[in-house]
Amino acid sequence: MFVGHYAAAIALKGKEQRANLGLLFIAVQFVDILFFPLVVAGIEKMRLVPGFTAVNSFDLYYMPFTHSLLGSVAWAALFFLLFSALGKGQPRGRAVAWAMALAVLSHWFTDLLVHTPDLPLLGDNSVKLGFGLWHNAAVTFGLEAVLVAAALFYYLHRTTATTRVGKYGMLLFVLFMLVINYLNMFVLPQSEDVVELTISALVIYFLLAGIAFYLDKKRA
Repeated sequence: MFVGHYAAAIALKGKEQRANLGLLFIAVQFVDILFFPLVVAGIEKMRLVPGFTAVNSFDLYYMPFTHSLLGSVAWAALFFLLFSALGKGQPRGRAVAWAMALAVLSHWFTDLLVHTPDLPLLGDNSVKLGFGLWHNAAVTFGLEAVLVAAALFYYLHRTTATTRVGKYGMLLFVLFMLVINYLNMFVLPQSEDVVELTISALVIYFLLAGIAFYLDKKRA
């Protein structure tokens, strides 16, 4: 899942408006931000197998530190402790910390919907789960679109535009992300190089987080 992860960030921002949307965008993709460099370093394992699923070529066969449920809970707890410390004495500091932790944890549960059975419960890979919607590209795209559209609807009704950019920016941004998702699934050739894939993934994660940070400042 790609765009669907951002549904959690947008919805959590709507719920806890003192949270930073740019940081929430980082949080929902945090385990992937770790995963790709760990693959390049040989610590976690992925094979690129053309046609492995209808959506991508990812054979994700060893990722206990980033994509196990246990690992996800640990990273979420780390975010909670970090943002609790940063927000100590600030209004709703603990609530912001919970929002950041839930953003991190949401990644595993949204991945569960689309991944093949490659998401371990524990780090030892003894039990792996995944509902496998990646085998149907149209269903995957539709699910992600519905999730992010619902989150956007909630966010727009919980916040108020302060500028013209704030009035239309988030809607155009979500449409932009859906176009990227469509091109990635149905048009563009899939990368056959892990390093190239890692660089492009990290660039897009931080680029989208930066745009989200900017646009969120235009709403109150």
